[in-house]
Amino acid sequence: MEDGRTVQQFSSVLDQPVSSGSSGSEAGLRVHVKWVTVALIGVLILGVSVWLLTVFLCSQHAETARATSLCQSPACLSASVRLQSFVNSSGTCGTPSRSLAASRWQVTWENNLRLMSALLENPNYTAPLSSAEEKAKRFYRACMDQNRVIELGAKPIQEVIDKLGGWSLAGVWKPTDFNKTLQTIMREYNTFPFFSVYIDPDPLNSSENRIQIDQPEFQMSTQLNSNDLMTKVEALRLYLRYTMSLLLLLGIEANSTSIPTAPLIIFASQLSSAAAGLEDRRQQGRLYQRMSIAELQAAAPAIDWLGCLQATFHPLQLSESEPVLVHNLAYLTNMSRYINMLTPGGDVNSYMILSVLHTLSPSLDPRFTEARRNLSQQLGEKTEVMTPRWRKCVTETIMAFESVLDAMFVRKAFSKEKRDMAAEMISDLKSTLQTKLVNVEWLDEEARSTALMKISSLAIKLGHPASTLDRTGQDQLYSEFSVSEELYFHNTLQYLKFANKQMVSRLKREARKDDWLISPLSVNVDHTIRFHDLVFPAGLFQEPFFHVDYPSAVNFGGIGTVIANEFLQTLYKTIGVSQRFLLKIAECSQLQELNYSQTLQEDWNRNGALYISLQAYKSWLSRKHFDSKLPSLANLSNTDLFYISYTQVICGSVRDPHGQVNRGVVNPRILQGFSCPPDSPTNPSERCSLWA
Repeated sequence: MEDGRTVQQFSSVLDQPVSSGSSGSEAGLRVHVKWVTVALIGVLILGVSVWLLTVFLCSQHAETARATSLCQSPACLSASVRLQSFVNSSGTCGTPSRSLAASRWQVTWENNLRLMSALLENPNYTAPLSSAEEKAKRFYRACMDQNRVIELGAKPIQEVIDKLGGWSLAGVWKPTDFNKTLQTIMREYNTFPFFSVYIDPDPLNSSENRIQIDQPEFQMSTQLNSNDLMTKVEALRLYLRYTMSLLLLLGIEANSTSIPTAPLIIFASQLSSAAAGLEDRRQQGRLYQRMSIAELQAAAPAIDWLGCLQATFHPLQLSESEPVLVHNLAYLTNMSRYINMLTPGGDVNSYMILSVLHTLSPSLDPRFTEARRNLSQQLGEKTEVMTPRWRKCVTETIMAFESVLDAMFVRKAFSKEKRDMAAEMISDLKSTLQTKLVNVEWLDEEARSTALMKISSLAIKLGHPASTLDRTGQDQLYSEFSVSEELYFHNTLQYLKFANKQMVSRLKREARKDDWLISPLSVNVDHTIRFHDLVFPAGLFQEPFFHVDYPSAVNFGGIGTVIANEFLQTLYKTIGVSQRFLLKIAECSQLQELNYSQTLQEDWNRNGALYISLQAYKSWLSRKHFDSKLPSLANLSNTDLFYISYTQVICGSVRDPHGQVNRGVVNPRILQGFSCPPDSPTNPSERCSLWA
């Protein structure tokens, strides 16, 4: 009230008229007004000053709170629990047991599959019944209806066998033309019993796709080729039992004396014996042998090559002059000879039917798959843990409707914010690597120039192709793909025809730079040599690798080191392996006494990825000025949090996690909060650095 009266009094004085005859009063009034004005201005200045000081202090408090804020989102709480348990089990220097952490790749892929399962099961989706997305959901639901699959039993596959003329092993076989039957199997069931056929770019002209002919996927165990007689006899006995179980599942009563399996298994053994490993074929120059279909026909005459390839690539018209790339001509020649020795007998028919059974058994009564699994276990072969039905069905739906599920995944799990953050991180990592390559001492000038040019020209593909979100294009692509809600076997046959049609479409289409060879759902990175690009799919930028809420220290320590490692892998062959280079790696890897080139390369990649990602993170931090913390790890420095995240990537994903972790963090010194004792693996008395 006091202040209010003062202002009112001041206003009233100013409003009073001034008499011309009262000069003294006028002078006094001017003095009074002057002092009141000065006082008011002073009050205003003081008020503004107090306000500015308050704003400044509040902003400083907010910035401080921001700099030390704890991320409380569900993603951060989950990461906090995971990393805290990791720290608690790791001892003083953060070198946890490999058994404490599953590979982040495995965990991320499992999370992606669970997300897709939830999307496929979502009952609120109201897309048109003809849409590709609705077809994918019906495909998944039919797969999940295991009771219906069991109810149908062997009926679906028996109909296929009858269509192919029967199965000689069961004593019910109407002899058919061998090549005609083979053509039907290749065209209708996308199955290649004796050789594989696929489309890949021509290595002499990467813009052109070529037919490639290779060894098949063999269904018989390598134990059939053992030089040990007892091992071979035992394998024969187990295959006999397996064959009998298949016949029983088909409703055919049989006993071991009535089934002529010996010639069949001998034939299978001959085929697998004629094959050779990839590395052996590469060293012997057997890969990418170019020839015409006519030349292949002369080398392996048992197969009607033009007829089989024409059936596979229908409706494209092929001729005998069509070039193909062969990856083991010696195998194809021997295969032809073995087939000619048996045709027109029924053993070749039996082998083809077994191949069709192998292709189609995943969509049959689970007892067919279980029979094969039992055989593998009895042979001592490595078998995976039984797959839950939901996981099997998601995986098979991805195979059949890959582009559709890619789009569903991207819309749900790869927002613009996530893409922008990932792009910024990749840019920081690439820039940091380029800067470091300028000064490292183990590169001569020629190698340095080549390395810088290689990184500068490297094209980055992030997230997904532009076409992924094209619903109209997907609906057109799957317009002829009919899906039954009840008959999963029918859906599988539709998929096999669709897959064959897609292979045909690639033959005459030019390979383009915008082609992706991996799915956006994938958690793998792809390096396409012919286009010099790195593909980082959307599926990789998921928990626990990456999250927009994570402190950036966690993201750079996790996915950042993975990205940096991919950059370095593209450089390794470019840089070359000079003696100076190898000696420096050995010195900094504490491997002076070893001569393991693979270990040296892995150490160079891991050590460099760790250092590059750490420096990129520090560069990011210098721009942003703050980073958040995880609730249970708030006492750790940003660098230590980075290191813990990096360590969890290494454990469970490399051959020597302890060694790689220790050798990686020694140079440069990045541990600040763990108080590692002197001369411990992560705190040696002597240090060197590859990158500093």
